[in-house]
Amino acid sequence: MPIVHAAAGSHAPGLTAWSDAAPAAQREKLFAAFETVRLEFEAAKPDVLLLLTSEHWANYFEHIGAFCIGRSETYEGPIEPWLKVPKTQVQGDLGLSEALLTQAYGAGYELNYAYEMKLDHGSMVPLHFLTPNMDCRVVPLLFDTLASPRPSAARCVGLGQALKPVLEASQKRIAIFATGGLSHDPGERNHGHIDTAFDATFIERLQRADLKGLASYTDAQIVAAGAGTTELLAWCCLAGIMGERHARLVAYEPVKAWATGVGVVSYAQAA
Repeated sequence: MPIVHAAAGSHAPGLTAWSDAAPAAQREKLFAAFETVRLEFEAAKPDVLLLLTSEHWANYFEHIGAFCIGRSETYEGPIEPWLKVPKTQVQGDLGLSEALLTQAYGAGYELNYAYEMKLDHGSMVPLHFLTPNMDCRVVPLLFDTLASPRPSAARCVGLGQALKPVLEASQKRIAIFATGGLSHDPGERNHGHIDTAFDATFIERLQRADLKGLASYTDAQIVAAGAGTTELLAWCCLAGIMGERHARLVAYEPVKAWATGVGVVSYAQAA
């Protein structure tokens, strides 16, 4: 069955924790963008959501892997009590987890896997907007965006291409959401800096389905736009899955109050 919905969006904690800090015009534009994607998501009636997300020292301590897929029946989050997202349990989908893990190994991507995985703002903020009732099964796939060495953009595009056959062959209605970015440098010396030129080029490559251009990013190029910008590795994976399909920009705003270039893109056709 073809993938029924795919989109990507930022997970800046300010979206929920201090939403009023942003200028009203920016906030309303971004909330409207997430609402557009939510309506598309609900109309697609997915059975399960593959969540391409980031790790923020919620699960990685002594062991750090490039990729880690959840292999659990439930996931709990958020871990942050201040996020203004109710703590809850999200149902997993062991069948899809197992199928993706097997496919990845067969394609030369030895994913780590976790029987217990905590969800932080990187997962719970987008889930709050996308499925506020938390009634869609979720398979989280974490990307190491924290510790060097990280997987390359090319490796992430390739992982998406490797996973695509299983996703499209599934009898389940599968949606995908990639979360993180865009440019930001949280807690670093350039905290608050937003590289709008980098963001514009990255989004434009998604719009053109320019997999070669996305895969060409080096770690240094991405980090130069801000340490948190590495979260876009998840978006590169989504682009690999979607192949020749072109992303549609729903909204982008450089929100100083949230110290992040906040963007939302969708692969659904505009109404």
